[in-house]
Amino acid sequence: MNPPEQPKWATRLEFERKSRGWGKWETARRLLKAKGNTAPTTLQVKTTARMVVHHERGNFYPAAYGTLYAIIYETTREDLFGDESDDQPYKASGRPINGMPGGTVDRNPTPEKEAGDYCGDLLQDALALAAGATVAPALADLPQRGRDEEVRPLGASVSRAMIDDWENAYDVHAASYRYDPPIVVLAALAADWTEIAPHLRRARPDAAGRDLAHAAARHAFLIAGGLTELGERRHSRRWWATSRRLADESRDRDLASQARSWEVTTRLSDDREDPQGLVPLAQEGRRLAGTRPTFSLIYAVAVEAEMYAAAGDLRRALTTIHEVEALFERLPAAGRHWGEDRLRYVQSQIYSWLGDMKRAGEAQDAAHACFRPGDFKTVQLNLHRPILHARTDPEEALGQALAIIDALPQERRIARVQSNARRVLTVLPEKARVLPAARELRALTTSQSRSTAFL
Repeated sequence: MNPPEQPKWATRLEFERKSRGWGKWETARRLLKAKGNTAPTTLQVKTTARMVVHHERGNFYPAAYGTLYAIIYETTREDLFGDESDDQPYKASGRPINGMPGGTVDRNPTPEKEAGDYCGDLLQDALALAAGATVAPALADLPQRGRDEEVRPLGASVSRAMIDDWENAYDVHAASYRYDPPIVVLAALAADWTEIAPHLRRARPDAAGRDLAHAAARHAFLIAGGLTELGERRHSRRWWATSRRLADESRDRDLASQARSWEVTTRLSDDREDPQGLVPLAQEGRRLAGTRPTFSLIYAVAVEAEMYAAAGDLRRALTTIHEVEALFERLPAAGRHWGEDRLRYVQSQIYSWLGDMKRAGEAQDAAHACFRPGDFKTVQLNLHRPILHARTDPEEALGQALAIIDALPQERRIARVQSNARRVLTVLPEKARVLPAARELRALTTSQSRSTAFL
């Protein structure tokens, strides 16, 4: 049996890469740079390189990366992909591609012109932002794309390969969110949202609609998180609402639960938020996760514990973290790693707040094994130590917290990091709160200083 014919656009991609003498790794690095990531991690390069291979084999149409390929190959998208209608096995026939099953999804990867114009300017704004030209255009345009009337799924014509490509792109963005400044992450997300948004407005089969909503929801809650990091509170609220709605439309209860839990833990990093106001959202995330011990349930209950601690209810936070520990023990042995990173991090946080030296130390050691040195979570974990010692040695704890913040470049002093530094102040003895170091730390971690840190 002869192998399926490779789509012409895939052949063009492979030819362009080889004619420049680039391997898949170099191509991946250039794609990431074009998306705004000037210092990609090894994981990001590996993930993108795998995507390049799938594109060149014709497994996935590069919907979210078509314009970026054109940029790095110094050509136009039209010249690179040609008349995509000549690749009938890929487009409307519904036949499998390279062994991939067909389905009910329309396989036309090219949106109609009027839909394509819907977000056409956003990609240019995102790339300008990544180049350091300006912050305002992309941040001003992203909130517009989060409006209910613009992202409500009224219909779309979208291919299975395009959805797979966006799901793969999410993994790259999520990895970037762990290491890169919010501006860089938002610029890359803006480029992909340009591709996704037009399809949320057009009719499509039910299964395709659910899958499209799934991919879009994941991008939307990363955009919301990035805007929260920048202090764009009003605009981020639109995107949180969008991510919840799209997650619900995907009919994936785990995703719906995770979207709510992640919204709660992210919004807790904003010192203007009232933790009590987030209780219903956290409880909804837990309800959607069900009762079986899964990552989604462990995550939801861990976020509940974090929320109670932030609200000052340390007794309830302790009870809730014990629930997380019990759920983790009930996970199948092969799946223990699913929730361990979140469990250890929240254990470290809660026991540090409580001043439990033994349990906090054990949790911190276990948590550090779950994260890499450059991860923002590692910086947050480092700040748990001064939280732990702030009651007994406030001057030393304040010195440690200030040293950790001072060692970070301005663009890495993100809200998640600053919120942990701010928690050192909440456990200080009353007399220590007037120390010069306490005033300095407070000044560094207010919402006003954070909102200007990236501009």
